[in-house]
Amino acid sequence: MLSYGFFDYKYSPNMNGVEKEMFTTPHIVYIIAGIILTFVISILLRNIGKKKVDVYVKVMSIMTLLLEIVKITWESYWDITTGRGFNWEGLLPIYTCSLYIYTLLVAAWTKGKARHIALSYITTISLLSGAIGIVYCNGLNYYPFWTFGAFYSLFFHLSMFFTGVFLLITGYYELEWKDIYLCEIPMVMLSVIAVPINYALGSDYMLLHDAGGVPFMQDLAPVMAEHHLRWLFSILMLAAYLIVSGAVVCVYKLVKWIINKTKRQEPVQADGQAE
Repeated sequence: MLSYGFFDYKYSPNMNGVEKEMFTTPHIVYIIAGIILTFVISILLRNIGKKKVDVYVKVMSIMTLLLEIVKITWESYWDITTGRGFNWEGLLPIYTCSLYIYTLLVAAWTKGKARHIALSYITTISLLSGAIGIVYCNGLNYYPFWTFGAFYSLFFHLSMFFTGVFLLITGYYELEWKDIYLCEIPMVMLSVIAVPINYALGSDYMLLHDAGGVPFMQDLAPVMAEHHLRWLFSILMLAAYLIVSGAVVCVYKLVKWIINKTKRQEPVQADGQAE
């Protein structure tokens, strides 16, 4: 019998003694099923047409925004009613992953250059961040698998990954080499908000303050801070995201090249006419 409810808070007495569920059987099943279904569904629906993909993007943009509002409201209710107050240091929607919400809205409801840049982000940094979030689901550090807190984190990151893959496989968006830096534009825009807040609160929004959990960078952050170079570290961390986008674009180009190379030629008869 579970001692906690679906909507219980991470600091609730009911959650005391509850073990973390990162890489437990349910999480591993979720990782495998999520990744496989993402590609299977995307491949099966690769020819559904741009208009139907448009509908998906619009629906998902609204759903993702509403879920974020529900999540912030739910956690803020518990924070405030338990005397902790609003969690300014960790609950503001200015994480790198939060950009998925904003760029999805731009991609769904605008046209022109802004939409192009939004799609560039969704199919590069957002896609890979979603994949990382599926495997290293931070929500499972605080909530058991069958709870709202875990559900939100699991769904959100799977949505990021699925949407990026889906848009690429259906041909809704085709990555070019310039997307390696185009997707940085939303990052830079959000960092204008995130960096001052990080300095003021000591938070780590967009990983631009401490790079918590990022190999090498999290060790570099305190060293540079000691030399009063925290501002330079933030710039370096932003530049490091170019590696993420570059990796996605390179894999996309490689896969596309392999597909084009291995695509079977239509059989040709001896007279040179196709059968």
